[in-house]
Amino acid sequence: MNKEYPLNDNNILAHQKTNRFFYLRILCTVSLIGSLFWLLIYLADYTGLNLLTLQEKYSSRFVFTGISALPMAIFSAFSGIGALLMWRLKKIGFYIYFLSQFLLFNYPLLFSGPEHFDLNELFFTTIFILLYGINLGNMKN
Repeated sequence: MNKEYPLNDNNILAHQKTNRFFYLRILCTVSLIGSLFWLLIYLADYTGLNLLTLQEKYSSRFVFTGISALPMAIFSAFSGIGALLMWRLKKIGFYIYFLSQFLLFNYPLLFSGPEHFDLNELFFTTIFILLYGINLGNMKN
């Protein structure tokens, strides 16, 4: 049973809007999964557990143990909160997500210096922020 829709501007715009929301939901889902993963890792580091057994020598994630992992856990939580708010189409979620990603990237640089600069993290953070920025027009105040 295939429904046919007349080809006019209203149907085309409605279809494009549906696709934009679908892509925004995918972005939010990926961000939430990543935020929850890193939140658990940083909280485990704070409590002294080591959930990741493979440790890279120059990864900025392994600099944080004990109390120094707590700010990273807080920034990860705010990143997840921002993604949840964007899921609900709230613009404030973008700004919370942007600020938390900025802090997640720059806190290791301030804490341990430039030897823990991660170009891959910068690339993916920038891509996600740009993709969310493209969808910012679909969100409400």
